[in-house]
Amino acid sequence: MRKARDIANELLVLKAQSGDTAAFDALVRHWSPIILRYCQRLTQDPDIAHDAMQTCWLKAIKALKTLDDAACFPAWILRIASRVSTDALRRKIRRRKTDDAMAQMPTQNEVPSSHEAMDLRAAIAGLKVNDRILVGMFYGQDMGISQIAAMLGVPEGTVKSRLYTVRKELRTYMEGKNND
Repeated sequence: MRKARDIANELLVLKAQSGDTAAFDALVRHWSPIILRYCQRLTQDPDIAHDAMQTCWLKAIKALKTLDDAACFPAWILRIASRVSTDALRRKIRRRKTDDAMAQMPTQNEVPSSHEAMDLRAAIAGLKVNDRILVGMFYGQDMGISQIAAMLGVPEGTVKSRLYTVRKELRTYMEGKNND
C-alpha cells in the first residue's frame, strides 16, 4: 500500500509537470534538504554539496516534463543529484594535486565521536567516487539493493558484489588501523 505522502508527492510532480509553479516550489521545499544531505554525503564538502543541489534543481526544471512516472520522482531526482555530485567531485579532484588532502577532511556537519569513527570516515573518503556513492546510498540514505540498482541502472547482483567488495576494502583498512 502506498503512503499518503508518496501520493501527495506524485500529485505535486504531476502539477509541476503541467506548469504549476507553486507545486514545483513545494517540491523544492520538501526535497531540497534531502538532496542537500545526499550531496553532502557524496561530496563530503558543504560548499560543493550546496552547489550540486542548486545544479540538480536547474537540471530538474529543464527535464521534469520528460519524467514518465511521477512515482519515480524520488529515484529520478536523487539520480540527478548523484550525477551532479559525481561531476563536481571529479572537477575538484582534477584541480587538486592529491586526493589525500580531501580524504583527510571531515565534513563540517559531522563531529567525530571516536577515533574509529574518524578512521571509518577517512576510509570512506578514500574510496573511489562510485564506491562512495554506493556506500552513501546503502548506509547513508538507507536505500535497498533494488532501489540502488534501479537508480544506477545495473542489475541487483552488481550492487551486491560492489557492496561486498567495498565492505571488504573498508574492513581491511580498519583492521590495518587497529593493528597500528
